[in-house]
Amino acid sequence: MVCKLCGPKLSLCGLVLSVWGVIQLTLMGVFYHIRAVALLEDLPLEEGHHDIDHFIANVEYGYTMNAQNCWIAALLYLVTLVVSGHQFWMNNRSSVVMGIFFKMEVVAFIEEAEPDHHGYEDFEDFMKQTEQNYSLIAMNCWIGAAIYLFMIGVSYLCIVKARAKDKAAAENSQDDEAFCRDLAKSKKS
Repeated sequence: MVCKLCGPKLSLCGLVLSVWGVIQLTLMGVFYHIRAVALLEDLPLEEGHHDIDHFIANVEYGYTMNAQNCWIAALLYLVTLVVSGHQFWMNNRSSVVMGIFFKMEVVAFIEEAEPDHHGYEDFEDFMKQTEQNYSLIAMNCWIGAAIYLFMIGVSYLCIVKARAKDKAAAENSQDDEAFCRDLAKSKKS
């Protein structure tokens, strides 16, 4: 039996942070591996090098160790990504994908679409009720997905409106500054 370890918001946060961590640490590992000069300051180097060969060996070792450490951390973030993704899936079963699965009447979800054990008379009645339950669950998933899309649309419209207000305010402040400059010039004349 699979259980929920965290809620939908925490699992989404874990997903976002894990994706970011995997991408960033993988790229940093690659940059350390190709010996990017910009990362030289982040190497654990000893102070007071009297020999250039010793310094180069320390730099090479530092780049190698930092690349390996970044890749190990990226793998740990990948594990967190899998766990968070699983938890997100467990918490958000009413998504578009779940709607598609229920519409296709996937056998893996038979427990969730199974009718009440006392409410059917024979196998045909059981199958009929199960198909109806699959359809109802799929419909609920589609409704949930439509609500998500609606909210995304509303959020987008709010963002566009806020940007338009900011742009208008910026243009207005530029007009005020231009007006004040012109006024100051006319007073000097």
